[in-house]
Amino acid sequence: MSELKLLQRLALAAALLGGAITGNAWADDDRGRIRFSSVSWQEEAASARDEQAHVVSLGMDKTLQRSLRRLLVRAKPTAGAATLIDARTGQVLAAAEIGETQGGSLLFDPIAPAASLFKIVTTAALFEHTSVTPMTRVCTQGGQRDILREHLSPARGPNARCGRFAHALGVSRNAAYAQLATQKLLRGDLVDTATRMGFGSSLHLDSAGRMGKLDVPFNDLSFARTAAGFENSRLSVFGAAQMALTVASGGILRTMHFQKDPPKSSRVKNERAFSPRTARRLRDAMEVTIHSGTARSSFVNERGRSTVGPVQVAGKTGTLKLARGGPTSSWFIGFAPSENPRVVVSVLLQNPDKWHQKGHQVGRDLLKAYLAKVGVRGVKSPL
Repeated sequence: MSELKLLQRLALAAALLGGAITGNAWADDDRGRIRFSSVSWQEEAASARDEQAHVVSLGMDKTLQRSLRRLLVRAKPTAGAATLIDARTGQVLAAAEIGETQGGSLLFDPIAPAASLFKIVTTAALFEHTSVTPMTRVCTQGGQRDILREHLSPARGPNARCGRFAHALGVSRNAAYAQLATQKLLRGDLVDTATRMGFGSSLHLDSAGRMGKLDVPFNDLSFARTAAGFENSRLSVFGAAQMALTVASGGILRTMHFQKDPPKSSRVKNERAFSPRTARRLRDAMEVTIHSGTARSSFVNERGRSTVGPVQVAGKTGTLKLARGGPTSSWFIGFAPSENPRVVVSVLLQNPDKWHQKGHQVGRDLLKAYLAKVGVRGVKSPL
């Protein structure tokens, strides 16, 4: 797909969403909607026209934009999308989408299942509304691929696996989430946290889009499955990026923008999604994903050394296949460096049964492309 066709698709997706973004987004009379089909490059500078035909300067990075798209194509999904965002300013550095999807745009519409990314919401809810801490001990057995009623209670016996909740997010320990959600969380607690993080609302972005969709059931088993990310939640790629940016920003829900110098009057007031302590706990749990959890194979080589040099990364993977014969959603979100974030990444691959790469592999390479560009010693571009 050519860059022009890609940008036309983004424009169409934004048009299909329609309506004014109000409350937690940019005011239409201030921002206008950028016409992505009009994007042009003058050397390294990008610009586009908005709906009032005003020329708008974009802050996208040409090198990173080309790298991002090449990495998506190299991954060979049936469809895929990704974005890189400056964690300090909210500037969209690069964004692209390939392949064909039904129901809109992977970048802007909550089409794909949130999968285990939703565990970030559940973790935040547990820390915000209950006595659960990273040191809470949880005993489970099974639950790697599904949640059954037996997983709602503490496991006992010689086959029980016991450990601190601090490690549950990084290794995506489904039964731990099913158990703690059932025993500790009220339905309203999970709904409240998800709403504060942006589910059911417009993106905090200067282009129309939705963060995510959520339907929280009352049945205890369905509630547990929802809390673990198996069902009832969906995310857009920018919505997933917004989630990572919120953690990276200490629990503050901040705006993202394509425009290079957006007017201050068009920005909404930053909102707090959760406490700084919860953000620190989430960051620590997301570091486990990278150094010893579900993304270790991408970020640690066979000699036990980091593949992204001296930079500590925090991240979360998610994998879910909704229907036989359908694609497998392979997610990765993250930010780096984890203690003083400069960049946020969000990747979604809709993979066929014979997949080529997973989301965390593309996420690693996008981070390497960024780190190499900004001159981090020992990190080379993957392209």
